[in-house]
Amino acid sequence: MDNEIQLISDGDGLAVIGDAPDIERFLVSERLPSKDLGLQRLKSVAATGAVAAQAGSEIAANSGRWVKLTQESAQAIQKYGLRESSKSGLSTGVVKGNKGQIRGFVEFAKAPGSLLTNPAMLAGAAGIMAQIAMQQTMDEITDYLATIDEKVDDVLRAQKDAVLARMIGVGLVIEESMTIREKRGRVDEVTWSKVQTAPATIAETQAYALRQLDALAEKMERKTKIGDLATTAKEAESAVREWLAVLARCFQLQDAIAVLELDRVLDASPKELDGHRLGLIRQL
Repeated sequence: MDNEIQLISDGDGLAVIGDAPDIERFLVSERLPSKDLGLQRLKSVAATGAVAAQAGSEIAANSGRWVKLTQESAQAIQKYGLRESSKSGLSTGVVKGNKGQIRGFVEFAKAPGSLLTNPAMLAGAAGIMAQIAMQQTMDEITDYLATIDEKVDDVLRAQKDAVLARMIGVGLVIEESMTIREKRGRVDEVTWSKVQTAPATIAETQAYALRQLDALAEKMERKTKIGDLATTAKEAESAVREWLAVLARCFQLQDAIAVLELDRVLDASPKELDGHRLGLIRQL
């Protein structure tokens, strides 16, 4: 319908779906910054037969934007009273406008062509939203690492430990897979086979870095004199910064694996996407 937009919130972000002009008016009225949702990727989760044609038509007719939920943006959409599903953890609703202006009320979707009434399409949209949120976190970690004197790659390469050496190799493979995903728009079996064992190496490195930080903390706790404590703290400062960089890199690669994993499920087993998304959210 004209001047109607569909809203989906997963707690981390808000998907705004509808005609591009209506979306723009809504986002401007609420002063919400956004990025493209990539709605066209949902074509792969459409069912077969008449439902597939209907879902495909719905996707083609709509645009989508994603908004990161901060305290301010969450308050901006709270007034629309979205309905939460205990099963999926998603809150959904439809905002209708009047004479080209978005009005502040919600009417829940009943039209059979709506994305909100198609479980597979809704699960697909939620999966894409989770990916965008993870990529946002990865970008924030990159910004954090840029504030550290040494780049994380330099920190890792300066280490001679075999655990960190494996971490470097895994990072390169994941980055290659993310580039292929960006170019092709999907994660095929070959690409996924390259990275599916990466989580074990990342977890091993993460545990190793935490042990190193714990050892530094214990070393400082053993100092009883203020002078000795000050000297030890100064000596440990650089090492702590380096191990924090290693941990940040672990978190970044974990998010990248999750993005690739969701794409692989979306491509190979779309019916399992919603359960997989919920499992990853609990894990991360």
